[in-house]
Amino acid sequence: MTLRFALLALPLALAACDQMQDFRMPWDPPPAPEAPAEPGLPTIPEPTGASPTVQPLEVAGPTAKVSTAEAETLAVTNLTAAGEGWTASVTGSTARFQPAGGNASNIDVRRIPYSGGVEYIGVLGGQPFVLRVNAQDCGGQPLTATLRARGTTLPGCATPASAA
Repeated sequence: MTLRFALLALPLALAACDQMQDFRMPWDPPPAPEAPAEPGLPTIPEPTGASPTVQPLEVAGPTAKVSTAEAETLAVTNLTAAGEGWTASVTGSTARFQPAGGNASNIDVRRIPYSGGVEYIGVLGGQPFVLRVNAQDCGGQPLTATLRARGTTLPGCATPASAA
């Protein structure tokens, strides 16, 4: 009788020591998987009802000027940039990109100043064209350029052609 009791109590004792929280016996069927929860529909916040042309969206109180663009590159509108195997020049809203040994391409670009410098963004052959210019010295030139075109990122240097 004690042997039978010991054999019956042994699986229970082993289960208590195990970290596994599944108390099914080997011949029990596995539990049915739970269906994933359906995500709720996105909600759009209610508009404030204020129009910037009618009522300013600023908070009253003391204000301080905050720099949102890098000062050295803010006035640069035309520039020439070059790196190993590429050259690019920007005049107004047009960039001219020429890879080494390739044909030059004119790209309509949009100028976006930001806290780290200025970016010229356009589309070249259906892919993004980004010329990023930072105010860091690059050899003997005052600006550092990074070009992303045709899926590759290329480093280089830049020089402003004129300032606004």
